[in-house]
Amino acid sequence: MKIPKTWSDLTIAQFQRLTSVQHGVFDFAVEQEIAVLSVLTELTTEQLESMPKIRLVEMARATDFIKHPISDKLNKRFKIGAKVFDVLLKAEEITAEQFIMLNKYTENEATTTDNLHYILAVLTNERAGIWGRKKPFDFDFENKALLFQEFLSIDKAFAPSVFFCEVYKSWLNAGETYLLQRAKELEKMAKMELKELGKK
Repeated sequence: MKIPKTWSDLTIAQFQRLTSVQHGVFDFAVEQEIAVLSVLTELTTEQLESMPKIRLVEMARATDFIKHPISDKLNKRFKIGAKVFDVLLKAEEITAEQFIMLNKYTENEATTTDNLHYILAVLTNERAGIWGRKKPFDFDFENKALLFQEFLSIDKAFAPSVFFCEVYKSWLNAGETYLLQRAKELEKMAKMELKELGKK
């Protein structure tokens, strides 16, 4: 049994399960502690319940890192096995198709964590080797998302996803502000034209 010691030891899939458990309803704190340890250690609930309480306390202390925030370091590139992926960090490079897909995966705040691997798949391009040609973001999209979910550490996935969500909110606010200003300008112009027509 391997006990993770940092966020980099946790995959996106484990983080998704951990988030689900942390928001679950339990009658006793020890039940939630066991559920969390089950996600982190991949031991069954039954295996953990049969352990001495002192062993559970030791394991919980060893996984204390979950009480601290995940690093916000943005990685431009990461590897999974022999595959190399570039992270899109320039908002102006996001295509309309990517924007639509990201909107789909982030429209419901309650399921954003469940879609984290898809969000990151939209924001990355696979490279044919370290210096090779960049493949389109949607190249083998579903398999790329599943690869991220099962093998990419949450500390590499978290920062780009949060970065996008912050940029996305800014875009929406800026877009809404611009559209409201434009609507007011058009309304003002229409009123002036109606006034001019009334004078004739």
